[in-house]
Amino acid sequence: MTIGQTAPSVTSCVAPRDFLQPTVTSGNTYVVPELPPASALVITSWSTQANTGGGMLAMKVYRQLGPTTYMAVGHDGARPLTGGALNTFTGISVPVKPGDVLGNSVPPSAGAPRCSFDVSGETFLFGIGNLADGESGEFASTTNSRINVSAVVAPDNRFTLGDVARNKRKGTATLTASVPNPGELILTGKGVKRASTAGAVVAKAVTAPGDVKLKIRAKGNRKDKLNETGKVKVKPTITYTPTGGDPSTQSVKVKLKKLLR
Repeated sequence: MTIGQTAPSVTSCVAPRDFLQPTVTSGNTYVVPELPPASALVITSWSTQANTGGGMLAMKVYRQLGPTTYMAVGHDGARPLTGGALNTFTGISVPVKPGDVLGNSVPPSAGAPRCSFDVSGETFLFGIGNLADGESGEFASTTNSRINVSAVVAPDNRFTLGDVARNKRKGTATLTASVPNPGELILTGKGVKRASTAGAVVAKAVTAPGDVKLKIRAKGNRKDKLNETGKVKVKPTITYTPTGGDPSTQSVKVKLKKLLR
């Protein structure tokens, strides 16, 4: 889901300042939504419309602690902006929670970037300074402007691969994958048996965040070598796709061992 808004403007902002947009009178909200069944969310990209002078701007996420008190909980940048163009920054992963508020930040020596655009009757909040993640501060309001930033929020697709448990009697191994959201896992790879029946790829459903066990078996020449020598190396590839999100992939080297008679 895309939150926030961008638009051309002649307004430039003074540094250092933090800005956020708790409410809007129209258009996309700046508040992180719930995206069930995902419980872990991230910002994967963000955009801003730069003025002709460019400058530098950071995307920042805030969490409300009081009526006018907010804490910075994540950021990307500051990034140098290409003047007179929509700037989009991808390949990021900033953890967020439902209810967090999208904003931006002008750090010291950032030039004069465009942090907002004119909207009659609109109100946003600003704080003097440049909050680091985990720091909080008081914010004041200003009218007739809207914060110039948008971002894409998606289910978190980051996962970790943990311990390998070997069954030397069968010559198999069990790999633990820790995932943040429901979704599915697929295991593939040269020399790796990836199916239980009929040779088709089998996806393992993930119903909740946590650890998932993946069984690894050798096939073909790798299986022959395992049966002959009692050991072989394989390199399975694990693809995790959270429900409603994008896939991510990792590969790992696994040594299979088998007791020979």
